[in-house]
Amino acid sequence: VSLFFPYFGKTVLIDIRSNETDGPALILTEMVRNPRERIRSMGQLRPGFNDPEKMVLIPWVRYLETLIDSGIWSIVIKKLEEASFIDPKASADEILKKLQNLEHSELADAVNGPSYKTIWSKPG
Repeated sequence: VSLFFPYFGKTVLIDIRSNETDGPALILTEMVRNPRERIRSMGQLRPGFNDPEKMVLIPWVRYLETLIDSGIWSIVIKKLEEASFIDPKASADEILKKLQNLEHSELADAVNGPSYKTIWSKPG
């Protein structure tokens, strides 16, 4: 599963595959331009594995709080637990904290920063 956040260009990869040397993975990485690039990047991030047979790509354009409140983040943790991921809650919380910091920075930049331009302003 590739859960990506277009507003700040990051992706959370949830890969429940495992083999004799590597277990399931929860990875915060850069967003890519298309599914083919994501599969290619999986080969670099998870070199002990073949390309995934299938991948679900989910763009998340809402606030992170909605991801939590909807129960989706809990489902991610549960899937990792079922796949024998060691301490999935701690790993998920660490990634979530990084995402929340990115979201906060992006919102602050939208209000104050140079990355956004006013397209309409009140006359006067």
